[in-house]
Amino acid sequence: MHKNSPGAQLDQVSAKTDEVQRELEVASAELGLTHGALDRHLPPAQRNGDVAWAIAQNAALERKVAQAAEDLEEVVGMLEQVKAEVAG
Repeated sequence: MHKNSPGAQLDQVSAKTDEVQRELEVASAELGLTHGALDRHLPPAQRNGDVAWAIAQNAALERKVAQAAEDLEEVVGMLEQVKAEVAG
């Protein structure tokens, strides 16, 4: 396949998309671990003000990153369909 052909470009886009999706999945898992550690090891009496906000924000970010990874998975599927159409 020629380096600048649509199929080659789609392969590059697909590979980069897969890489970003994996990075998002890892980031989501790491945020989950961080949230779990804060939840387990920080006494409830110390979970107020900025600390409470940070814990809640961490949980919200975990959900957002997980959702972005899921959305990107859909994009990967669409790219695969386009690649098949271009190849066919």
